Amino acid sequence: MVDHLLALDPRGRGITSFFVEGGATRAAKALARAKRVVLTTGFCVGPGLPETDGPPGTAVLGRALRSLGATVTYITDAASLPPLQAALAALDEPKEIQIFPARGEAALSARRFLDEYAPTHMVSIERPGRTRTGDYLSMRGESVAEWNAPLDALFLEAPRRVVTVGVGDGGNEIGMGAVRARLLRAAPRLAKAATVVSATHLVVAGTSNWGAYGIVAELSRLVRRQLLHSAEDERRMVQACVDAGAVDGVTRKPEATVDAMPLAAHASMVELLRLIADMHPHGGKSR
Repeated sequence: MVDHLLALDPRGRGITSFFVEGGATRAAKALARAKRVVLTTGFCVGPGLPETDGPPGTAVLGRALRSLGATVTYITDAASLPPLQAALAALDEPKEIQIFPARGEAALSARRFLDEYAPTHMVSIERPGRTRTGDYLSMRGESVAEWNAPLDALFLEAPRRVVTVGVGDGGNEIGMGAVRARLLRAAPRLAKAATVVSATHLVVAGTSNWGAYGIVAELSRLVRRQLLHSAEDERRMVQACVDAGAVDGVTRKPEATVDAMPLAAHASMVELLRLIADMHPHGGKSR
């Protein structure tokens, strides 16, 4: 049932052609007993223009994992720091966030971070991944490399024992390299922006926030207790992100929308996922 909601494609991006069935379930099962999780997010579509998609989903997933006993570390770049802090604050979560350097040798910075924090799992939610040519592109095919630190180096440098999860909605995000061939066949218009950075588990959704919420819904079903936030939390988080300088990634306007969809749509998605989590626990009878 969670898949049915995540596969909704209101903006007609064609995600059904590269949707990964069961992705949220597999990601949740992998994360359910995680010990040390690194979460990253943040997609700047222009100078000083971080998206509203990503930080809310990251904050909600981080809170859920902390409640299950995992040590959670957040990392982003300076440009995306304010909206992530705002989303965490809206949930009364700790706001300590590591900053990945925008300059210097990315692979070296990544290895140093991995050595220091020794994650067992890493999750990326709406974070650009490099293309075949090494650039970072928006859905419009514009280079955004200047405004986004190369955080995908963490996923490229991670030891094989680290379980990775990617959450995306368009093909240019970390993790989407896992379906690159499918994406190129089904949506050649996305070929230029498609990333080559893969992940152990991939979650595709109508928005990346929804993908993260889908993982939390599946975690809730696994542990048989509600880990998702409320619709009111959703409204508060998105508005807080905008107040902190975030914009809608599609319209590029500083308004409390995500991917050109109103807050009501996102609040409704949260309510539906909460309903599924409450009524259909894994391994149990529907209520």
